[in-house]
Amino acid sequence: MRKLHILKTIVDYVWILSLICYPLAILFCIMVVTDRDNFDVPITLVGNPVDLTMPLGKAVLVVDLINFGVLLVALFYFRKLLTAFSKRLIFEKETILLLPKIGNFIVAGSMLYLVADIITKASHHKIGIEVGFGPFLYLLALGLFFNVLSEVFTLAKHLKEENDLTI
Repeated sequence: MRKLHILKTIVDYVWILSLICYPLAILFCIMVVTDRDNFDVPITLVGNPVDLTMPLGKAVLVVDLINFGVLLVALFYFRKLLTAFSKRLIFEKETILLLPKIGNFIVAGSMLYLVADIITKASHHKIGIEVGFGPFLYLLALGLFFNVLSEVFTLAKHLKEENDLTI
């Protein structure tokens, strides 16, 4: 259980920092999108340079902000899951229902990341096929892993219930 406490501490730390940064990011996004003047400060979002003087750059900023919010919701559910695990509520219905929620939000976040990446590449006229592993594939795999884990926990719960009925 010590590793669980370390993980929960790290997740809580990231959660608190995200709760501080997200409202600031929303304010920044509102300022940039509604400002009539050109915002000519170089910004890099998720490793891609974004030109906020162009409408596509502002669209990328909005999509990335929504992505941050979606992944923040997934982090919220993950914190709830870790809290349930620390209380040893492993095969409870509420605990099992958290797993697909986390997975679906992470998959949605990966799709939003892909959209933002495509818009960024289109704004720089660099659309093409890249071979390799990026955050999109890792996020997608992580989201699908949580969905599979949900099915495994559901199956384990049914096996546990059958085992409890057996004499």
